[in-house]
Amino acid sequence: MEDQTPTGWNADQDPATVNSGKKKDSAFSKLGAAVKKASTDRQAAREELGRKFLADAEAAGPLVTSGVFGTSTVEIYQGGYVRVATASDNAQQPAKISKKTPYEQLRSIKFTQPGQEQSSGFQNSLGPAVSGLMKGGKAFMKSSAPGLAAAGIAHLAKNEARKSFLTIVTDKEIYTLINQVHNGVMNRSLKGHNEVGLVLETAGNSVIDIIEVAAPQAPPEPHQVETHSAATATSPTLSERLRELADLHRDGILSDDEFTAAKTKLLAGL
Repeated sequence: MEDQTPTGWNADQDPATVNSGKKKDSAFSKLGAAVKKASTDRQAAREELGRKFLADAEAAGPLVTSGVFGTSTVEIYQGGYVRVATASDNAQQPAKISKKTPYEQLRSIKFTQPGQEQSSGFQNSLGPAVSGLMKGGKAFMKSSAPGLAAAGIAHLAKNEARKSFLTIVTDKEIYTLINQVHNGVMNRSLKGHNEVGLVLETAGNSVIDIIEVAAPQAPPEPHQVETHSAATATSPTLSERLRELADLHRDGILSDDEFTAAKTKLLAGL
């Protein structure tokens, strides 16, 4: 069978093949542009965060005090800023402030003494505690010394009674910190952390007070009633102006035409 392919025909010049290649190139070009834009946007966002971090660090000023409360570390700065590093609920070591820990504007800080929290906290944790003691089943209960469950509950109640809180409110987040750390079995209250909470509260409120006092206050607005009264007292009344014109006319200073024109102009201004 004779080949019907036109002389000089090249498969690379087939319109279908050429158009398909152009579509692929266009798709890859768009994908590459999108990836490049995303990378550029991420880089710009990182640079913006870096600039803001440096600006906040400068505004924060010198460090006033810092302390570890439970599993969190708190730093308070003279310019009214705070840095808070928190750990997970089951962490056994406190979190540390790093170079990436942001500066946040301190709005309020409140330390709650042990026993001031709502009693529901102990009631809510009582059920899981008893359940944990019972997980061993009958064999656990048989091998346990008498009163072990009661002792566990009493220990939990004592631990709950020592729990305190440090609530920190910033322009970005609300932190509720607890003076406890997980020992692998349950949370236990830490000695000395209540004193740290009091120091952090005192230092935080002191820098807040300084910032509020140093904030510029708008000048008082002038008393509009008094200003109006003063202006009224210094400005002559219509009757006084007319009497002045009459005196000038009587003394010959104003002619009849000048007196009439001045009086007409004065009355026209009413």
